[in-house]
Amino acid sequence: MLTRLKVSGFKNLVDVDVRFGAFTCVAGANGVGKSNLFDAIRFLSALADLPLIEAAL
Repeated sequence: MLTRLKVSGFKNLVDVDVRFGAFTCVAGANGVGKSNLFDAIRFLSALADLPLIEAAL
């Protein structure tokens, strides 16, 4: 289970440190980076499963 994510310099995420619990709600105004947070998680997941060049696509 993902319990913590630190992101810096990914899309519009700058120095983000999120701690996840058993249930975590991500909410906020438009354009603040909610989708980018999930994109970062997807990217890390792809890095674990794919060669770097494929994960970046």
